[in-house]
Amino acid sequence: MLQVRKRNGILVPFDKERIINAINKAFIEVDGALYEDDTANDIADEIKYAVKTSDEVVSVEKIQDMVEDYLMKSERRDVAKEYIRYRYKREIARKG
Repeated sequence: MLQVRKRNGILVPFDKERIINAINKAFIEVDGALYEDDTANDIADEIKYAVKTSDEVVSVEKIQDMVEDYLMKSERRDVAKEYIRYRYKREIARKG
């Protein structure tokens, strides 16, 4: 089973749907609605493959970095920017 290390160090099963949901939220934030989910699904598949072929347990932060990279390589850099903004806001909230 694929596992991911959370910020608190706990290992949890890899959940492709969490990636899809996070990406789709960024799309909705930018577009006002979700018009397609192919991009999110494709990126989640790529990340799942990368995690599966990795020799190490991947952290949540690493997965989020991968999402950013794939979004920046896509035609929707505007969505990537929103995703990055959201991550930053969440980081500030966790520290506060």
